[in-house]
Amino acid sequence: MVVCESGFTYLFRVYLPQAESVELVGGFTAWRDAPIRLVREPSGWWFVRLDLAPGDHDFSYLVDGCTWLPDYAASGIRRNGYGGWVSQIVVERPAPVPALCAA
Repeated sequence: MVVCESGFTYLFRVYLPQAESVELVGGFTAWRDAPIRLVREPSGWWFVRLDLAPGDHDFSYLVDGCTWLPDYAASGIRRNGYGGWVSQIVVERPAPVPALCAA
């Protein structure tokens, strides 16, 4: 599950009570080059807050270093080049502020 908390800050959450580790990987982490570790809650939910740049982003969760898990509650999913599924999130650019004209 991905929730926009404010502006460009997003909360990523996934329920995996049996997992030993969960990492967020995607285009914004160069996939496996710079994974972001999620924090485990006692309830079995894992989470991380992340600021994202505007644009379309593909991502997945990497569970225990070996299982790729898409987030079906994200903005969308698509097939990747390897035949698996990845999640998508669209971060909108803020609307331009109209210029004020002096009279």
